[in-house]
Order: sequence, then structure tokens, then C-alpha cells
Amino acid sequence: MKYYKELLTIGIPAYNEGKYIRQTIESCINQAGCVIISDNASTDDTQQICEEMAQKYSNLKYIRHSENKGGVFNFNFVLENAQSKYFMWMGGHDYLDDGYTTHMLHMLENSDAVGCHPASRQVDGNNIEIGIYDCWYANLLVSDSPSIRVYSLIAHLHEVVALFGIFRTEIAKQYPLKVMLGNDHSFVCNMALRGRIIYSPRSIYNWRQTKWGFTDEQNVKAWEKSLGNDENKVMVSRLEMQEDQLKILKKCGFKGIGILQKLYLYNKAKKKLRKRFGK
Repeated sequence: MKYYKELLTIGIPAYNEGKYIRQTIESCINQAGCVIISDNASTDDTQQICEEMAQKYSNLKYIRHSENKGGVFNFNFVLENAQSKYFMWMGGHDYLDDGYTTHMLHMLENSDAVGCHPASRQVDGNNIEIGIYDCWYANLLVSDSPSIRVYSLIAHLHEVVALFGIFRTEIAKQYPLKVMLGNDHSFVCNMALRGRIIYSPRSIYNWRQTKWGFTDEQNVKAWEKSLGNDENKVMVSRLEMQEDQLKILKKCGFKGIGILQKLYLYNKAKKKLRKRFGK
């Protein structure tokens, strides 16, 4: 168990997570050789809590930025600073079940997969379960065909808990997140392009729904803020995300499928993206 955890870095991008960050750290600190927290100039007590816990745990690295450089910067920063064989992102308000990383690392060490994704339990602010997300299409993500793997994500991926799975660091670093909506979708699609993503249903990621109950208008405002408060960027970014995923599907080639099946998958993926995110 100790050997496995030394292979892993957990990166936690944080901004004003004082309410939950202590539970987040406690749930993962003994599940990885290194935990990196990148604080995007929080204005609450995140810094105080993290500095206190960094004194307690030698494998916890806390880095605070003097100004808020945006969520994408923060996510990419922890990935760039990972030096271990494997890496995973973790939300600053989420928490892991015991044994979360052990199951996944054991599976990865005994396979050629590029990553391993979990099941998830959606919880509210009081750790009360809202629902369970189980990846019913997991068998498609281990297909020998990159086209089938990527198409299955485009067609079926809604709750992108796969972003909080464990990936081979060397490969993950080749696909930093872009400043666009759906960058998590594109990241997972890129990983599926590179190889199989296996599923560990025993690993439960507790995903706190901090925006649970948001209206469409509130969600749009949150998206605008994440994109630099540019109200015209939301639709442009949605289109960019669709184009990015279709480009990834194109790169998959024809391994395991014929040209007609590839054309069918591409056109079907385009229709699904337009239906979900608009033209």
C-alpha cells in the first residue's frame, strides 16, 4: 500500500475553500506520496488552514499565489509541478473514500491503461448524499479502438468525474486544460485518444455540488466569470469545445473500425454535441 501511494501526486486547485479544505486534505493526505495545494489568492481562511496542515503533514505542499490567475491556471499549475508517475486532480471542497487511490493504482500498475476513473457520490454541503454516478459505458473506454473510446465520451459523458481519476503524469502533461468551457471533456477525450481508461467502481469520489440548484442564468454568469467576465465568450467557447472534441475524434484514425463506421461515428458525434450545446 505504501509503495503504491508513493507513485501518486494529488493536485488541489483552491480558491476560498476554507469551509471544506480541511476535510479534503484529511481524506487524501495518506493516499498519495505528495499533495500539492495551489491557492489562487484566497480571501477567506484557506491560507491559514493549509499552512497549519502543511506543518502537520510532511507530504503536503502549499503554494499561494499573490493574485488570482484563474481556475485553468490553477489546475495546470498543480499538474505541471507533479513529479510522480501518476497524477490526479481533486476539488478543494471534495473528499475521497478510504482506499480510493489504492484500488486505482493497483489496477494501473497491472495494465497498460493511461488512466483509471472512479464512481462518484454527489453530496451537498453537509455531506448528505444527493446521488450516485456510475459509469455504465465503462466497457467502451477499454476498447482497442481509439475512435470508439473517444466517441463514447462525446456521446455519454455528462458528469465529468473522470477528470478526478488517476492518470499517467507524462501523458497528462501533454494535454493541459484550455481556457474554454468543457475543457474537462476535452482533456478526458485526449486521454482516451492515447489509450484505454479503466474503471474502478470501488473507488468513490465524493463530489460536492456547490452549484446545486443554480438557475440557468446563474450558471451562465459563473461561466462568464471563469472565462474572464466576457458575456460573448460563452457561446464562442461552447463552439470551441465542440470543435476540439471533433478534432480529437478525427485524430483517432481507423484502428479497429472501417472508414464507413468512422464516418458514422463522426457525424453522430457532431449531432450529439450540437443537440447538447447548441450550434
